[in-house]
Amino acid sequence: MDSIQFQGAPVSYQITGAPSSLPTLVLLHGFLEDSRMWDGLIEDFEKLGSVVRIDLPGHGQSGNFSEVHSMEDMADVVHEVISVLGLNKPVVLGHSMGGYVALAYAELYENIGGLGLFFSTPYADSQARKMMRDKAEALVLQNRNAFIRAAIPQLFSAELRPRLREVISKQIDQSLEMSVEGVVAAIRGMKSRVDRTRLLIDPPKSLQPQKIGVFAGESDTVIPIASVREWIDAPGVGYQFISSHGHMGHLSDTENCAAAVAEWWATFSE
Repeated sequence: MDSIQFQGAPVSYQITGAPSSLPTLVLLHGFLEDSRMWDGLIEDFEKLGSVVRIDLPGHGQSGNFSEVHSMEDMADVVHEVISVLGLNKPVVLGHSMGGYVALAYAELYENIGGLGLFFSTPYADSQARKMMRDKAEALVLQNRNAFIRAAIPQLFSAELRPRLREVISKQIDQSLEMSVEGVVAAIRGMKSRVDRTRLLIDPPKSLQPQKIGVFAGESDTVIPIASVREWIDAPGVGYQFISSHGHMGHLSDTENCAAAVAEWWATFSE
């Protein structure tokens, strides 16, 4: 992986695939994940064009630069990588927390051609969710390993857990590589994020018309499908994919998720 420096901390990224008529696809992982989350999908993407995977602050091989990594801070990091690589109007796809970062990037920067929410939401945390974040932070500070070992399985629906035991164990091992500071900074950033539903209703002029893609799951334990249906038909949304699986569709419904993202990305052909 390559890296740049952002406010004194390393930010790791990798670029694969070959240039094509499609704008570069920038992939942003979720909370407790890193760029490895895309391993099962990346081969399908690389056949179409150039792909950039970024380790967000405090995750993977990227360091921490603050006690709070706000979604705006992380968007600044994404902007820095995109600028260093000289990408023009990239398509930015984010999983869960990565979707929150993608939304912040779309709001802050004009250099974006498409926005994808991959098992994510434009909503801010509810008051109940914020209280859960506070409890999570306290647990991380007390016992990071216990928090991670308890949190990861909850990202999968109960019926899928037995079948995906090895996959879940691998994700736990990867997540355990994170520092306490990185986990806490991300929790605080997600808790403080603002509602960005308006970007789907009235997208910024920098986004091509109806070039927002939404990828959701019927059995998502984090982003309930009922809440997704409240905004998925917003005017700016031009592509929808509903998996029969849940929040970690890239691991439990890999083939269908890869095909859906590839189909959406292909619509950007010049």
